[in-house]
Amino acid sequence: MDRIHYEQMSLVDLKKEAQKLGVKHYYIMKKKQLIDLLVLPEVPKHLKIEKMTIHQLRDEAKKRGIRGFWTAPRDRLVELLYPDHNPDQTPANKNEKNECDADKHNEPQQHDPQEVGV
Repeated sequence: MDRIHYEQMSLVDLKKEAQKLGVKHYYIMKKKQLIDLLVLPEVPKHLKIEKMTIHQLRDEAKKRGIRGFWTAPRDRLVELLYPDHNPDQTPANKNEKNECDADKHNEPQQHDPQEVGV
């Protein structure tokens, strides 16, 4: 499909297309990012690698004849299979510090039970 066709699609439909292609973090991408990604002839390799499960990585290692992969953690498997892969290219790096305040708690406020309706 061409860019014009994608620009006419809703964000939900664009996300469904990205999901079908196996794109990592498609659900947090903005419309422009999704369109830029979908018009490419092929999904960038780093987005596909990050989306792969441990089972898919193990299957790939088995196909390639790599030994001793069964107990290897996911990061090590990615390293073995794709030595040129740079996980920092992903849109939301798992080691990135979360800047939101969701983990901060304020002191509970005192409320009159008559006002709250308890």
